[in-house]
Amino acid sequence: MSGRQKLPVYAAAALASLLLSLWQIMGVQQINHDAVYYLEAIQGNADAIAQIGNWLFYSRLIEWTALLTGLAPEHAAWVVNTLLDTLTVLAFLRLVEELGGSPRALLWAALVVLSLPYFNDNRSEIIRDHGYWAFSLVAMIFYLRLFREFAWKNVLGWNLAMFTALLFRVEAVVFLAIMPLGLLTSGPGGRQKAAKTLLPVLIPGLGLALFSDMHNRLTDNMRDIQQVILVFTETIPHKATLMRKGVIPEFSQSMAETTLYLGVAWSIIKDLISSMSWLYFGILLLRRFFPAPGLPADYRRILWFYGLISAAILFTHGARHFVMVSRYTMALALMLLPVVVFALEELHRKYREENRAGPWLTAALLGMLVLLGDSLHGSSIPKAYILQAADWARNNIPDKSHIVTDYHRERVSWYSNRNSNKQLDFQRFKPGKTWLKDFDYAFVRSGKNMGDSRLYQVLSRRGLMPIKRIQPEQGRGVFIYRLKPVRTRPGGFSEPASAKGP
Repeated sequence: MSGRQKLPVYAAAALASLLLSLWQIMGVQQINHDAVYYLEAIQGNADAIAQIGNWLFYSRLIEWTALLTGLAPEHAAWVVNTLLDTLTVLAFLRLVEELGGSPRALLWAALVVLSLPYFNDNRSEIIRDHGYWAFSLVAMIFYLRLFREFAWKNVLGWNLAMFTALLFRVEAVVFLAIMPLGLLTSGPGGRQKAAKTLLPVLIPGLGLALFSDMHNRLTDNMRDIQQVILVFTETIPHKATLMRKGVIPEFSQSMAETTLYLGVAWSIIKDLISSMSWLYFGILLLRRFFPAPGLPADYRRILWFYGLISAAILFTHGARHFVMVSRYTMALALMLLPVVVFALEELHRKYREENRAGPWLTAALLGMLVLLGDSLHGSSIPKAYILQAADWARNNIPDKSHIVTDYHRERVSWYSNRNSNKQLDFQRFKPGKTWLKDFDYAFVRSGKNMGDSRLYQVLSRRGLMPIKRIQPEQGRGVFIYRLKPVRTRPGGFSEPASAKGP
């Protein structure tokens, strides 16, 4: 495929990616929960920095973009995301091309990656995973070249791209450390490839990270690697014991542990399906029924090795935290999707050249249209009460007031203080640890589960009544309570009176 043939495909894919990002951003009514941490980290907020594990590169990238463009931080974040997502799309096309994809395969690759609902839904989400997905794909392009033929430029490309991915997510360090071992299976000279790829860059890089007093998630995890072992020797057995006591006492200890492991495995599979979409995961499973040419043998070996490492990382994370989200499986999904691309290309070839497989091709195209429609429609439901509560706080609560809430404080705090000269301090209520005498106002979510709120129960026992009820037409609302009397200062300004008593 000549460069002149490739350029229109790449250009069209890049333009489509930009338009999809713009579409998603235009529909944003409020930023995502994690976004507040990244944006507040720019301002040096210690709590926000701790929440993101002192992993500051993404926040710094947003800050530099804001300084360069003059945009507000959240708008700068969307610019960063748009560029990174476009890089992801172009890198995916390049990977398919490196695998020997024809012009037709390149078109299918563009359609596949641009129709991923989960990928498109997250275009407006301010999360550092955008950078990890993009540079993981770029790194694998250089790794594939290195697997086929050793060249120092490929060593440099692999390490630089994966080190850049490491700036976004800590998991990249595992691939930096282990993936070079996969070069041992590349044939003659594999040992030299592995050694030359691993030693010159990885050891100095890890040494810098571990011994330069960088107190971040990478150094903490590397210095406390025994915690990974404790997941399987203590955490899982302990949770299995609790499960036997409280849920299924008839289970043996080993049966309870096996159940937990199966639950973790199912969670990974479920989120991988979400990352790939039901259509493409189904094609992946049914790949044996598509008489398409197999993937190159070298990429199959790479994919098995990459997949095993990814599965180990995901399984350890799931067993440790029992929390899995689809963005953790997205990088693996992107590596698997070339299988889908070549299967679809074969359907297309059979239809054009042999007038066969028409119904299957039609079904696949209709499925892709459904996926794209799902992407354009969007699945997130904005929480209107957050913006309304923040607007009320900005207009009615005195500066430097302290507010306790029974729900996540991040977004209501961000929108209350944004474009305002006030500094309102929001904290989440923690039973047994939060003293109401330290706060001026309380925000309690209303709704069918309001009675379960510990903060609401405390306020009700004290006989307090809300001073404001915010109740959107649908969904939850917010009840606002005044915890301290308000006094008026000379000049007409009001401020909470000092607390007295417990």
